[in-house]
Amino acid sequence: MTLISSIISDAYRESNMLALGQAPSANQSTEALRLLNALFAAIYGGDAGEFLTDWPLGNFGRQATEPLPLTALQITNPPINQRLIVTNEGAITVYLTVKPQDGSRMAIADPMSRLAANPVTLNANGREIEASSTLVLSTNALFREWMYRADLGDWVRITDKIAADEMPFPTMFDMMFIILLAMRLNPRYGRQMDPQSVAMLQQSRKQFIARYVQTENLSQNRDLSRNAIQSFDGYGYGSEAELYGYE
Repeated sequence: MTLISSIISDAYRESNMLALGQAPSANQSTEALRLLNALFAAIYGGDAGEFLTDWPLGNFGRQATEPLPLTALQITNPPINQRLIVTNEGAITVYLTVKPQDGSRMAIADPMSRLAANPVTLNANGREIEASSTLVLSTNALFREWMYRADLGDWVRITDKIAADEMPFPTMFDMMFIILLAMRLNPRYGRQMDPQSVAMLQQSRKQFIARYVQTENLSQNRDLSRNAIQSFDGYGYGSEAELYGYE
């Protein structure tokens, strides 16, 4: 796996902002790390995975006169790309899908600070979550996100990265993030991206989107989501080229 620090160094080299063999300064590394974390945050739910949809785990706090239109079995077996809302009244075990898709996301939110009294156990259902078969969540006001890494068979926690961390995506996409980060750094150094790098970015990004497109029907914003490719007919798109604007 590639370290974040290597991506940062290569990004400075991409537009020759640093000489060969020269390491970024502490200030340069700090700036690049902040920009790289911003890139990751924009990638989740856009090019990788889908936007999250709220999935209440119970009726607590609801003013509706009717209960949730779901059975207990359905509530504890949510589809992919959901934000679990801690409205359960008592401890509950939630089973993540038995067939997760690469790049799928899940999250949990405890807006009313009830998780300590009403813990949620996430069962990875034949995979792992944070390198374990189950994960017990019992911290009030918790908000946490995960992305499924098919190459690891693990729901990996999404967090801001530090320089010593590993990249959150497979090595085959290192070049895409190197060039994306270089593009964000270039204006600060008065540099322009080389056309060869732009061509490499376009090719790598196509592969990235193709890998993480979600094929299960989802609720999504067609104006924002880049993964509407999953249902051309439903969205009126005729081809992948039309959807993504490729020539």
